[in-house]
Amino acid sequence: MRLPPTTALISIAALAPEVRALAVPPAQAPLPKRDNLDQIVLPGFPHPNPTVSYWQDPPHRIANLRTTPELPTTDVFDYVIVGSGISGAAVAFKLLSRDPNLSILMLEARTAAGAASGRNGGHCKPGDWKEVKDWVELYGEDEALRIGKMEQDCVDDVRNFVKTHNVSSGWQDVETADVYWTKEAFDEAVEIKKFQDELQQRRPNDGPWSNKRTVYAGQAARDYWKWPQILGAVAYTSHTQNPYLTVCALLEQGLEKGLNLQTTTIALSIDQVSNSSEAGAKWEVKTDRGTVQGKQVVLATNSYTNALHAGLASTGFLVPQRNQVAAVHPSKDTSNNTVFRRSHSYPDLHSGNNYIAIRAPGDIGAGDVIVGGSTKFSPTRERNITDDSVINQDIADDLHGVGRVVFGYENWGETTKVVKDWTGIICNTPDGFPVVGGLPNEEGLWASACMNGHGMAWAFRSAEALVQMMAEGETPTWFPKAFDINRAWNYTAEE
Repeated sequence: MRLPPTTALISIAALAPEVRALAVPPAQAPLPKRDNLDQIVLPGFPHPNPTVSYWQDPPHRIANLRTTPELPTTDVFDYVIVGSGISGAAVAFKLLSRDPNLSILMLEARTAAGAASGRNGGHCKPGDWKEVKDWVELYGEDEALRIGKMEQDCVDDVRNFVKTHNVSSGWQDVETADVYWTKEAFDEAVEIKKFQDELQQRRPNDGPWSNKRTVYAGQAARDYWKWPQILGAVAYTSHTQNPYLTVCALLEQGLEKGLNLQTTTIALSIDQVSNSSEAGAKWEVKTDRGTVQGKQVVLATNSYTNALHAGLASTGFLVPQRNQVAAVHPSKDTSNNTVFRRSHSYPDLHSGNNYIAIRAPGDIGAGDVIVGGSTKFSPTRERNITDDSVINQDIADDLHGVGRVVFGYENWGETTKVVKDWTGIICNTPDGFPVVGGLPNEEGLWASACMNGHGMAWAFRSAEALVQMMAEGETPTWFPKAFDINRAWNYTAEE
C-alpha cells in the first residue's frame, strides 16, 4: 500500500515529541507490571488487547513462549532484537545460520508474530511489478531493476524456506492477477507491461523476469477469470499461506539454533551505555520486566519504531496506518469452482485498492475468502493510528460486500457469512520502501523496519542484507540503495 508524497507525515512529525514524552516513563518511575498491562495503553506502542486475526486462531505453540522463565538481565547478548515478526525472525535465523555461537535475545511486546506479520491478507506476492517504470524514472535503470529483482528473489526465498523446512502453513503456489474495472487503469497496466518487455529484451539477466506476466483483455479476460465486469487482467505467479504459521516456523528455526525469545515483554526505551562494560555491553533496553543489555540492538519494530526512537520519529518519515481485513464465506459451494482457486488485487474498483485471497481445498477454512483494503472509507485513511484493538465498521461493511460484487451472483450466491474481522498496523514511508541499516551516529543500533504493508516481499531479503552489514561491515551489491535508512533524515515533508 502506497501513500502519495503529498499526504506527507506532517502530523506524526508534529506529534512525535509528545508521543515520546508520553510513551516512555521517566527513568525514576516504576515500570508497569505485566498483570496491569491490560489497562495500560502507551501511545505509539503495541496495544495490549489487539483483535485476534483469522490466522492466529488457534494460537501457535510458541505464542506465549519465554525461553527462560526470568528475563536474563545479567547477561550481555551479542544482539538484542526488538520484534518477532518476519523481520526480526529472519534477522535471528540468518545471524544464527551464519554463526551458531551468537547469543541473541528477542523481545516481543505481545505474543509471537503478534503484529503485522500475523495479521495480513495471506499473500506472498511480487505485486510491485507495476512500479518498475516509475522506479526507472526516479532512480535509473540499474536501481529499478535491483529493486524489482529483490522483490521477486525475496518471495522466492520465503517459498524456499517453507519448502525446505516442510512448514505447515498452507502454502499454495497460485495464479494471481491484478484485475481492472476501468479502461484508464487497464491501459496504464498494459503500457507498463510493454515497457518491461522492452526492458527485459535489453537486459535479460538483470530483472525480475523469472515470473512471466500475461495480459488478458476484454472478453478473453472475462472468460478466463470468470469475473463478469472486468475489462482486463495481468496474471502472474503468486502464493497464499497462513503468514502467522510461516513466521512462527521461522522463529522455531531460530529457537533450535539458540535464540532466547521473550514474549509479552514490552521494550520501553533503548539507551546507549555511557561506559561499555567488560562484557562489551553498548546498549540497554528497558522493558516492563527489567533491563537487558546487548552489544548490538536491532529494531524490527515496523509501525512501532517511532515510539522507541525519537530521532526517527522526528524525521516524519515513518507513518503508521491501521489496515483491516475480513474473512468471509459465500453461500454457494465453492469446492469445485475454479474461480476460487486464485488470488487477486484490484486497485481501481470503487472500494479502493482491495485484494482477495482464497483458502484452498484441503486447508483449514477451505473456501473462506480473505478480503483486505477499503481504507478509503475512513476520513483519515486510518493513518497515524497504532490501535489494532478495534474494528472500523464502515470499512468492515465494505469488505463484507466486496466478494459478492466482484465474483457475481452465479459464483457467490445470495448471502455472505462473516467469519472474522481484524485489524493490524502497517508502516508507510513516502517512497514506499523500508528503512534498513545502521542508525547514523549510533554505533551498534540497527533497523529493518517500515515494510509498507509489503513485508512478505521485502523483509526476508532486507534481513539478509542487514546481517551482512552487521557481520561484515558492508552492504551487498544486490541490495537497493533506495532502502538505506539514512534517507529518512534527508526527508522534508511537503506542506
